[in-house]
Amino acid sequence: YVAKAGAGKVTLKYAGPVNKKSKTVSIPAKVTYQGTTYPVTEIAAKALANNKYVKNVTISTSVTKIGAKAFYKCKQLKKVTIKGKKITTIGKNAFKGISKTAKFKLPAAKEKAYKKKIKTAGFTVK
Repeated sequence: YVAKAGAGKVTLKYAGPVNKKSKTVSIPAKVTYQGTTYPVTEIAAKALANNKYVKNVTISTSVTKIGAKAFYKCKQLKKVTIKGKKITTIGKNAFKGISKTAKFKLPAAKEKAYKKKIKTAGFTVK
């Protein structure tokens, strides 16, 4: 995690899994550090790029931004669950090179908007 402070508020950016061989990755909504809880609002650029092991990713409700190439060339990635309705940005090539049979589970209220953003990020959701 990478801390980001601004206007008296600290948020965290998910930088990648602790265990690089994890098959399932869950980006949490909050992380507690030294007794203080911080929201995780971003997935860093290249957070899981070229990961050969990850198959499932769950993105929490607090995430608002997915960085460029966040899941780039994760060829085993077959299931992506996005729980939040606040994602404003999905970076360039964030989902390019993932499994061609990948399935996305999206919130119904944002499905159309997210499909468009995911297509721009390198993957066409069917």
